[in-house]
Amino acid sequence: MTAYYQQVLNGAYDNHVLPFLWMKGESHKTIAEYLEKIAGADIHEVCLESRPHPDFCGEGWWRDLRFAIDICKQLGLKIWILDDAHFPTGYANGAVKEAAPELRKIVLTHRTLDIVGPTPQANIVLTNLFDKTERFYGVTFMQEGHAVEVEHRVIEDEHGIPYRLVFDAPAGITQACVMFTSGKTSYNEDYINMVDRASVAQLIDAVYEPHFTHLGDEFGKTILGFFSDEPGFANEKGVTGADGISDTLIGKATAPLPWSAELKRRLRAALGERYLDELPHLWDREPAGAHVRHVYMDIASTLYKECFCDQLGGWCRAHGVQYIGHVIEDKDCHARLGVGAGHYFRAVGGQDMAGVDIVINQLVPGMDQGFHSYGRGVWDLEFYNYVLPKLGSSAAHLDPKKQGRCMAEVFGAFGWHEGLREMKWIADHFMVRGVNWFVPHAFSMAAFPDWDCPPHFYAHGQNPQFAHFGKLMSYMNRTASLLSGGRAATPVALLYHADAEWAGEASFMQHAAAELMRAQIDFDIVPAEAFEDAERYTVAFTADGGFTVNGQAYRCLVMPGAEFVGGAVLDFAARAAAAGAAVYALDKLPSKRYDGDIAGREGFASVDASELAGVCVVAASKLASVLAAAGMQTVACAEPQPWLRALRYDRAGESYLMLVNEHPKQGISTQIAFADGTPVAGARLDLLNGREPVAFEGTLELAPYESCIVVLGAAGSARAATAGTEAACIDGPWTVAFSAPGTDAFDESIELAGLHDLSFAEFPGKAGTFRHQASLSVDKGLTSAALDLGEVFETATVTLDGTLLGTRICPPYRFELGTLAAGEHGLTIDVINTLDHAIPDMFGMTEPSEPSGLLGPVRVLG
Repeated sequence: MTAYYQQVLNGAYDNHVLPFLWMKGESHKTIAEYLEKIAGADIHEVCLESRPHPDFCGEGWWRDLRFAIDICKQLGLKIWILDDAHFPTGYANGAVKEAAPELRKIVLTHRTLDIVGPTPQANIVLTNLFDKTERFYGVTFMQEGHAVEVEHRVIEDEHGIPYRLVFDAPAGITQACVMFTSGKTSYNEDYINMVDRASVAQLIDAVYEPHFTHLGDEFGKTILGFFSDEPGFANEKGVTGADGISDTLIGKATAPLPWSAELKRRLRAALGERYLDELPHLWDREPAGAHVRHVYMDIASTLYKECFCDQLGGWCRAHGVQYIGHVIEDKDCHARLGVGAGHYFRAVGGQDMAGVDIVINQLVPGMDQGFHSYGRGVWDLEFYNYVLPKLGSSAAHLDPKKQGRCMAEVFGAFGWHEGLREMKWIADHFMVRGVNWFVPHAFSMAAFPDWDCPPHFYAHGQNPQFAHFGKLMSYMNRTASLLSGGRAATPVALLYHADAEWAGEASFMQHAAAELMRAQIDFDIVPAEAFEDAERYTVAFTADGGFTVNGQAYRCLVMPGAEFVGGAVLDFAARAAAAGAAVYALDKLPSKRYDGDIAGREGFASVDASELAGVCVVAASKLASVLAAAGMQTVACAEPQPWLRALRYDRAGESYLMLVNEHPKQGISTQIAFADGTPVAGARLDLLNGREPVAFEGTLELAPYESCIVVLGAAGSARAATAGTEAACIDGPWTVAFSAPGTDAFDESIELAGLHDLSFAEFPGKAGTFRHQASLSVDKGLTSAALDLGEVFETATVTLDGTLLGTRICPPYRFELGTLAAGEHGLTIDVINTLDHAIPDMFGMTEPSEPSGLLGPVRVLG
């Protein structure tokens, strides 16, 4: 039987790409044109998104979808549908606006009043002039931070609505924390309540069911499923700090909190009849509130999972389709309220694939630490580089329902400066971190230029690089096919920091994640619930001193530095020590526990040192060296290679090693071996440019932007002995002609004595194809020659003596020539730059523009 990697090389690979196609009521002729362009780019699935459509879920929408389905059938395309009138998901096509109050979003708010006592018959007005939906919920009286008993009564108006609270304030200063429910929020007010099952069902009734009614005959056939885009609690939008982090962490003093009757019921059951005494701690970060904050977030995030994600996913599977999408992970919202969903693993728990999203230049090649300005704030680059993709791939590894599948929405809102070179870098960035499905953002059918979150891939023929977009899509499909259906080797389980952060001070995961990945040590992020929810997770220890979670194997658990820990993690640490499995705490041991009987009474419990006897404290800066010494590196390099990323993936008896150079300027040249010293040997694949597999024996050479897959133990041909010495350098003169997008004509031509950036004097404000032509002179014939173009901005298609040699969309811009006879040869190099040179956009205002054209040096090697 032909090896699977050979089948992929021979063109038998699966589709792993489903780009957005924005639907705004365009003509059927335009829809057909775009679907044909999508199919022609080696894409076989598409996600239709109302952005917005003027008649979403109306007759116009059904007409357009039926037409799109017919065209997709002809083209062999399958369809996914974004599940609301517009993003973010939760609007329910406007149904909430007309819904009964109990089906609308509800939040719990509070006001704190200070009373100097003794004051008999103190009274508080309970009505709110600015919020007619507000209703009194309860009151807790406190002195010196502790709840005290104060008799009180509530006076209602003629409509039965509480309007005054009357009580005898004791001596001293008394604080009254008066709590209210409200239907008024400052963000997406007309959205469903994510912690109320009946409220969420409005989305099913308004969007999912009508699609089944009109198009149910295509479910599971042409229509594969639904996509939720950026749903969240939406109790508030929140404010981003100077560190790029959202302030929507539980304990924020001014936050309205997600609320429902079921949340109240569970909270009361967890805290007891005097639960109101504990609720004021939901608006502070004091240690005494650790227990109630954790209990609240545990319940709220579980309800989000059950009411929203599980309900939608269950409906989809019952109707023969799948459910995918992503939440907002940005700014550490994945573990917070606001636009977040509280707990990433629960938030995507009902999905058939895990999902994440990268937008607005959250990745910058060559920058993996510090902050990057994007015009409205900063991005924490360590998070986007080292945690964001791993959240998704970890959930894919841990949840059997997902079958190892993780989707990333990519490329959107970077701006027109983002070309195929950066897109290829982004694709590699995600695939080497375990992501194997992609939603490119986006194909827009609006009139060009569309200012909505460019780049747009076709843009009515005005995006000049679309000519080679299919080359990137084919590469992503081939690579993702190899990295699917098997299992990644991730020896480290990095504890998800959500639970610890809800309770108290906690270090983010990204610091540890960065240390690991820069040292080629792979990991999964594992939530604390894995050690406490026996229905969803099976944990077992192995004879070799490791453990498994739902079948995914690990050799150690790493706990980011935190003040608090839960009982399930403590219990696992003790069992791990007894089984010989390593557990590490970074920088310090946790000193407090957020759960258990004592914590329930006192707010938290102290952790006895004996409970952590088997845990080894390691400085975060030393973590990688400690684990490398324990043999946990995917590959060991002859010298440190902080920009080399490595993934080991086993699939149906074949083992692959994906290796990526993530630095845009520096090449990698090193020797690699496995952690135990075993040589890395196999066949090196070039899935981007389609060259034959070559033998690999441990010498790794990767240019900037370059990646490869080594099929371990496979045979490859001997690499042609192309010498690194320069046989000829083409200094010029050069003839350069320009062709604008949408035309094949080269109607502007100039002569250049030497190569340089064409953006200024020669072709200012131009985006398109620059045809460079020169004569290549070789004094002596070569038997194994190569052409190296040096620097190119940014795609290059080479023709020599009328023979097409191929296209490169990123470095290395090298073309194998084989035998090259002595004498003169005609050389043509077509270079396509990025559209930002002609079309400005808001997303490029904080990003530098690259040069245009061929910069060289252009050399013949042989």
